[in-house]
Amino acid sequence: MRVSYQTLVLLFLAGLCSLEKVSVHTFFSRPIPGTLQNVSKNDTGVKEAVLTGTYSFNNKSNDAFLFKASAVDDAKRQIVKGIRYILEVEISRTVCRKRGNTDDLNNCPFQTDRLLRQTFFCHFDVWSIPWMKTMSTTYFKCRSNDIF
Repeated sequence: MRVSYQTLVLLFLAGLCSLEKVSVHTFFSRPIPGTLQNVSKNDTGVKEAVLTGTYSFNNKSNDAFLFKASAVDDAKRQIVKGIRYILEVEISRTVCRKRGNTDDLNNCPFQTDRLLRQTFFCHFDVWSIPWMKTMSTTYFKCRSNDIF
């Protein structure tokens, strides 16, 4: 009886050691809730989150012109009671003025005037609750790339 108990313990330990070599993704085909995951910059949720973050920037900015995303440098998401998007985005000044009737940033071309061109590098945290159809910016921080 004692020999079989030791054999079982050895087999159990050998099994545990072999599990360390197996990727967690082997067991789970869906994203693991709570983990931060890279996501495609072309994902529709990422595009909506970028737009939401950009609108937040425009609402807080004192600039006379609207800004829109010129590049998405990095996109991650975390699934916890909704979807948290963590984005690194470049936003650039457009020719559209804030006081104009421009609700659609897609119709605003970027500034071509060399003196008016400006780009910011922004970090956006955007919270989405898809089943409630809500998306809001929980945090953003932007820095200018203009060095004078």
